[in-house]
Amino acid sequence: MSSRERRERNRRIRENLLALEEVERAGTMYSFVSYGTEADTLSLLSTFLQQGRLVAVPKVSGEDMAFYQIAHLEELEPGFQGIPEPPETHLVRGEGGVMLLPGLAFDRHRNRVGYGGGYYDRYLAEEAGAGLVTVAIAYDFQVVERLVVDDYDWRPDILVTDRRVIR
Repeated sequence: MSSRERRERNRRIRENLLALEEVERAGTMYSFVSYGTEADTLSLLSTFLQQGRLVAVPKVSGEDMAFYQIAHLEELEPGFQGIPEPPETHLVRGEGGVMLLPGLAFDRHRNRVGYGGGYYDRYLAEEAGAGLVTVAIAYDFQVVERLVVDDYDWRPDILVTDRRVIR
C-alpha cells in the first residue's frame, strides 16, 4: 500500500471502530501498540487518552503478557521485538472493557491467526471472565474465506476492517 492508501484505510478502520456501541460505552480500553505494517492503533490510543478513558497496553515478559496503564504515548519505549511497550508501573487487571487484538489473518467467521507467540490466546484464556469485549482490527485484504485454526486460537467478538464490521 502507498502511504496515502494506508492513511485512508486506517481512517476508515478508526471510524468503524469508534462507531461501535461497545467501544462508545467502554471506560477501559486494552490495545496492542501497532508496529510495522499493522493497522494503526496509535491514533486510537491518543483519542482514548484524550477522552479520559483508562488505556492499557501490553508488555511481554518471557511467555507472559500483562497490561499496564499509560497516560501518554510518550511513555512507550521499544520492548519485545522492538514493539513499543509501557513501563511496569500501573498493572491493569479485571477492569472489563474492550480489548483490541492484532492478527496476521482473519476469516469471515472471525477466526484469527496471530503472529505465533500465543500471547493474546494465553492472556484471554486466563482473563475470559473479566467482561472483556474483544475486537480485532485489520485491513480488509487480511480477511480470507476460511482459516484453519487451533482450539486455543482466540476468536474475537467483533472484527473491524476498513470496509466492514463482522459480528
